[in-house]
Amino acid sequence: MIVELIGCDGAGKTTLSRMLSQVAALEGRAVGMADLVLDRPGLRGITHPTARNLLQEACSLPYLLRSYRRRREYLGFARRMHARYAPTRYDRLNGMRGIARRVGMYELARSRAEDRIVLSDEGTVLSAYLFALTDVELDRADVERFAELVPRPDRIVYVRAPIEALVRRATTRPDQRRQHLGRSPAEVERTIARTVEVFDLVAECAPLQDRVLVIENDDDDLEQLRRAGSDLASEFRAGASLGAAKTGVAARIASDR
Repeated sequence: MIVELIGCDGAGKTTLSRMLSQVAALEGRAVGMADLVLDRPGLRGITHPTARNLLQEACSLPYLLRSYRRRREYLGFARRMHARYAPTRYDRLNGMRGIARRVGMYELARSRAEDRIVLSDEGTVLSAYLFALTDVELDRADVERFAELVPRPDRIVYVRAPIEALVRRATTRPDQRRQHLGRSPAEVERTIARTVEVFDLVAECAPLQDRVLVIENDDDDLEQLRRAGSDLASEFRAGASLGAAKTGVAARIASDR
């Protein structure tokens, strides 16, 4: 089972992913997507993001090539969207490298994961960020086509937070994201508002919406997030149907709020 976390930077994806991997219900079964490549002697100590990405690209390339016929339409669509939405040639090239890596790692996980639960906070659906980090007018049809073609994880956990909280977290974090560097608070807010709009659209698209579980993280309450993670882990561990998972998790989260 592949479980992907999506949402804005600062929403709590990485925190929730760590909580999911640590709860007792997933012990022995959960693995991070990157760890399918990096969790081995000689590689575990690599922490630099670029080095980690390069290793994933190299190890997942055979899986990408093997799946090229099945993923050709999506890869072609992604190339066209980068030509339209990416602001510079560097962004287009770097963006397509990211697309190729994520598809390759997705296919690698399908091949290697067996009965494990693979957690990813940098997966295929998160590539919808492309539509947000630009000044080009957003075309809803592009987002809907993306949802039709993107390799789909078994579950999509959409971690949401109010725009005000996301702006506060973005402007106070010590390692500011590249898209926010040198920007005024008003510009950061516009970028975040656009990102929220994009992921809201993605979560509503028919090909994906039945796989989406929404977690609200609006008050920096780690205990609330931990309870939500525990509920999610129990559902995944039990192998519950998606419909049951959505109902059960939503009810528990609502009772906690």
